[in-house]
Amino acid sequence: MIKLQSLLLERIDYLDTAKQLVKKYKLKSKVKFGKGENYGDYDWHKDIIYLDRSYPTMKEFFITVLHEIHHAKQRQKLGAKKYEKRYNQAGTVAQNQGKDFYDDNKYETRAENWAQDEYRRLFKQGELK
Repeated sequence: MIKLQSLLLERIDYLDTAKQLVKKYKLKSKVKFGKGENYGDYDWHKDIIYLDRSYPTMKEFFITVLHEIHHAKQRQKLGAKKYEKRYNQAGTVAQNQGKDFYDDNKYETRAENWAQDEYRRLFKQGELK
């Protein structure tokens, strides 16, 4: 016999959770669901974070949101045009070295490392569960 409790699962509101994280970092970026091959994307022209509709784990979700928040913080710090220019320069340098524009871009690497560190810090402090 199956227990009723085992059938009930808590449902996470990804959009609301991501919006709360964006507010925590004092950003005004909008958060929307989008389509794409990645779990998340950041549109620095419109200052919008696009998220996937589902994630394999909550950890993956938080790291994705934090990654995109780092991009938004960099855009806020440098300005949209300067950030785009530097991001594209870093990607071009990676391509010229025979590497991938996106995966070997130093801005992507920094954002991923920051997201991992920030996730660990927030989880340790008990802000993320």
